[in-house]
Amino acid sequence: MRNILLMAAGAVVIVLTILVMFFWHQWLVDQTGGSRFAFGLAGRAVEAGALYGGTWLCVRGWNGRTA
Repeated sequence: MRNILLMAAGAVVIVLTILVMFFWHQWLVDQTGGSRFAFGLAGRAVEAGALYGGTWLCVRGWNGRTA
């Protein structure tokens, strides 16, 4: 049961990250100059971290390790 919950949580994190970044992308594009660069870097870092975390949860649940 724990493995299914881990995989489900990972899938939810991945889907939510994709949805948020899809709708937030236009706001990032509308920024200009230095703020666009800073927000772009921060946005990509958050996106990468969330996708990595969701993937990690899915893999952890799939492998079934509890240690």
